[in-house]
Amino acid sequence: MNTYYKWLIVLVATLSQTAATFVTYGMGPIATFYQIEWNLTPLQTGFIVSAVNIGPMFSMIVFGYLMDKKGEKQIIGWGTILLGLSALTLVFVNNYIVLLLLLLLVGIWYGSAQTGGSTAIVKWFPNKHRGLALGIRQTGIPIGGALASVMLTYTFYHFNLSVAHVVQGVVAIIGGLLFLLFYHEPESTSPTESKSVSFKEKMNAIKNNKELYPMYIVGVVMMSLQMIIIAHFMSYFHQEGSYSLTEAGKYLSLVLIGGMIGRVVIAWMSDQFFEHNRERLLLIVMVFTVILTLMLPLIIHVEIKILMLLFCFLLGFVAIGWYSIFIACVTEQSDPRYIGLTVSSALTLNQLFIVIAPSLFGLVVNILNSYQLALYIAGIAVALGAINLYRAKIKIEWSKGSQKCDF
Repeated sequence: MNTYYKWLIVLVATLSQTAATFVTYGMGPIATFYQIEWNLTPLQTGFIVSAVNIGPMFSMIVFGYLMDKKGEKQIIGWGTILLGLSALTLVFVNNYIVLLLLLLLVGIWYGSAQTGGSTAIVKWFPNKHRGLALGIRQTGIPIGGALASVMLTYTFYHFNLSVAHVVQGVVAIIGGLLFLLFYHEPESTSPTESKSVSFKEKMNAIKNNKELYPMYIVGVVMMSLQMIIIAHFMSYFHQEGSYSLTEAGKYLSLVLIGGMIGRVVIAWMSDQFFEHNRERLLLIVMVFTVILTLMLPLIIHVEIKILMLLFCFLLGFVAIGWYSIFIACVTEQSDPRYIGLTVSSALTLNQLFIVIAPSLFGLVVNILNSYQLALYIAGIAVALGAINLYRAKIKIEWSKGSQKCDF
């Protein structure tokens, strides 16, 4: 019974993540609707997406700390419900500045789902199948984004923008209620273990865990590349490859599908073949990401369609599919008492680059007047992150007295 319930937890965590992402990723198409209705500039439209992504930076560490003390159930459940209620308030907005402020609040509540879903899985899957469970849970993000894109667009064109916000709010509230109803803390994990340790002491312990630093760098470079692909892929294909926006959109969809499958398959592979050394598989994934990124300016002009389809799928498989194994690596190198806070610290750092990487890449393209050179710089950054991880693992092996590196 306990085994079956563990997988029910995965389902509930995935549905909760899907519901929360339905709101935040849904702000992509929603921003376009506001641009149409309020006659916004591209810059103003971009701020709508940025505002909801800035919010989690202010909340994930706090939510991680609370989950280490109180457990995930109440934090994720009520956080997702409050996310939905915040989305419902957007119905009454008729001022751009007020809209941005409320979107900041929406993003703050999203921090609970972003952090807590991973820590909940880790507690229920201490060893076996952890990577697979994390991978399945992470599919909630692209699924939520895909559903939002379809459902909110349909709702806007057949009803209006207010109804689209109502749909967002209701979906999130249902997701939060499902989590409150079905999730229970595992008996073996007591959220009171670290109550006696202050927030400052925990942060100092995390700061002093130098083994995590290479992993933080991996998160920064891989997340930056992921967001660059999501934000600039279509315009790159359209401007440099002379593809129509419809064609470019289809190829981007294939990249996202590859990423969704990659998050499950790569995580499963880490369970089956790299259970005690997931960093090795993460390194392999990064190497393939670098190769495919550097090949992109060459492959974009290939006229063989099947080759383009395969390339886009593989690019998404590694460049977006990396995330689940990254979370598994971070949790396994964390102090068991501070898993929530450690994961939230890593995600907060990632979130900073989710906000700035697309704009920074655009700036580099403008300065160099070349997508190709900018992509090479992004690929080199990932390569440096991989080299740093490799060197760190070798150093750790030698410091433990090993005569041969496990890599």
